Amino acid sequence: MDSLVSTDKLGITAALGIQGWGHLDPVLLAALATESPLLLVGPHGTAKSLLVEKIASALGLSMRHYNASLINYDDLVGIPLPDEDGDSLRFISTPGAIWEAEFVFFDEISRCRPDLQNKMFPVVHEKRIAGIMLERLRHRWAAMNPPAPEDPDINPGVDTYLGSEPLDPALADRFPFVVPVPNWRQITKHDRRMMVAGRSQYAQAVAGDDAVLDLIADFVDRCQHLIPDVHESLVDWISDYVVSAVDLLDQAHLGQSPRRAVMLARSLVAIHAARMVLEGDSADLEHSAELTLTFCLPQSASEVPPTRATVVSVHRQAWEISNLAEDDAWRQVLEELHPARRVVLADQLGLSDEDVSRLVTQALGAETVDARRIALATVIFLAFRDRRNLTPAAWEPLAQFAARVLEPRQVGTTLRPGAMVDIWNEINNWALPLSDLQGQRARLERNFVLFGFPDLWLRYDWKQELEVLREYMTLFGIEDEEAEIL
Repeated sequence: MDSLVSTDKLGITAALGIQGWGHLDPVLLAALATESPLLLVGPHGTAKSLLVEKIASALGLSMRHYNASLINYDDLVGIPLPDEDGDSLRFISTPGAIWEAEFVFFDEISRCRPDLQNKMFPVVHEKRIAGIMLERLRHRWAAMNPPAPEDPDINPGVDTYLGSEPLDPALADRFPFVVPVPNWRQITKHDRRMMVAGRSQYAQAVAGDDAVLDLIADFVDRCQHLIPDVHESLVDWISDYVVSAVDLLDQAHLGQSPRRAVMLARSLVAIHAARMVLEGDSADLEHSAELTLTFCLPQSASEVPPTRATVVSVHRQAWEISNLAEDDAWRQVLEELHPARRVVLADQLGLSDEDVSRLVTQALGAETVDARRIALATVIFLAFRDRRNLTPAAWEPLAQFAARVLEPRQVGTTLRPGAMVDIWNEINNWALPLSDLQGQRARLERNFVLFGFPDLWLRYDWKQELEVLREYMTLFGIEDEEAEIL
């Protein structure tokens, strides 16, 4: 039969008639080429199962599709019977048993009983079941709905699946590829119309054209052959990038296991090789690295997945670090994970005012506790006001925050019985009269504590925030012998 469409520019999902998934083609191809487990995460009705069934069919693989919320262990292994000697068990295979499968798909895996998840674990991790190697098994994919968060207001506007539970972290960590799939709002209007009309550009071709189906097998074969060369040429850079990215993810409260770090490096190689197959010379390493962080983090299957902004921010900083020489001053600064210490290090290394200004704004933005942001801004203002010509974008917030602490003023507050009175009594017993204070640090501490009453200290523990202020003063070298500020 003659091909109904050209296959020259088809990707995997387009060739299979799946609308709006083109951006996932390199990730899907990387998983197929490496035969690595892949987990699809998304709402119901987004073609997760359909995609897997079409891929298995296109590759001509014997597939087992299990609804993990309904199956029992016997559905996987068949009927166990004792051997004649009675010392061991053998399994009588059933048509749905896993033994001869080449492609296994565990649907609704987040609705599976914990004991059965544990039995699926070796299938996903090492292609074994009941301790027996599954010799024919190549691909282990799974799908799930997003787990329901404890707080329903965390993800407003997103469907809540009350029966979908978070995977055991160890199981989630065995999926190198964790792929959030697009929902209705995330696909283009053109793709929506094609989907609803049932007039996929490639649907007829896929239904009857062997050339289109053979294309996917060719993609997989070419990617498999390319991966060793990509690894050999990029291994040093990729190792550098992944180490930086994992450190930054940990700082963003997205900690990764050592196993995941190794997976990320392998996945980046595979994704870049896949993009070279699919896109040719236009495949750039930076976008391959970003795709890897976007679709290879286990937290994407959690109740509160990482935001796109967080992942992109981590990628951009890791990319910048890995493209600088080891002895580059800017690299040394970027490798310091604590935002405030990064400012101090940049100042010590003599970086430009523009660079220091950028780091100052980042440090203020990274501090989510109001009291600490004000403390940090005040200390930076005092440390740099006479020797750094920072940009207006840095000076303005520094001055605004510092003014709240440094400018003398009188404030009258009506004390309400309860917590407010208790806090004021603590502060009043702690604070010395202004005339008795010696040194800049003591005066700054007093101003900071008094300024924060009552609004800040009804939300935060003033004693803890005072300790943070003291740490910042020490970090930036605010000493008593400097010129007084008040």
